[in-house]
Amino acid sequence: MPLAQRLPKLGGFKNRFKKVYAVVNLTKLNRFEDGATVEPDQFYEVGLARQGLPVKLLGTGKLRRRLTITTHAASDSARSAIEAKGGKVTLLEDAGARRVSPSGGASRSAPTPPSPTRGEGDEESPEA
Repeated sequence: MPLAQRLPKLGGFKNRFKKVYAVVNLTKLNRFEDGATVEPDQFYEVGLARQGLPVKLLGTGKLRRRLTITTHAASDSARSAIEAKGGKVTLLEDAGARRVSPSGGASRSAPTPPSPTRGEGDEESPEA
C-alpha cells in the first residue's frame, strides 16, 4: 500500500479565535410585550440563550413588536428590521464572546495577576 494511503488524515483547520454566540432570531422576540426593553439577562431567563454565552440577533423571521434591545451583537438585517418597527438596538461594549479552544471546548481565559517587579523586603537601603 502506498505511503500516502497509510498516513492518518488530518482533521483540517480549526479556527482558534472563533467566537461562539447564542443565536436569537427575530421571530423569537415576539414573545416580549410591545415597547419592552430586553437585555441579555432576559434572554437567559426566558430560555432563548444559554447562560454565559453572548447573544447575537439574526434577521430570520418577522418582528411584530417595537422593542428596545441591548445585546452583544446583531446582524444588519436584524438591526434594520427592529429599527423599521420603531425599536432600538444597543450593542454592549465588550462583546465577550467565548473563544473555542482547538480541542473543541470553549475556553475561559482567567486574568493573570500582575507580576511583582520587586518582592517585599527587597528594597535597597542607601549606604553612605
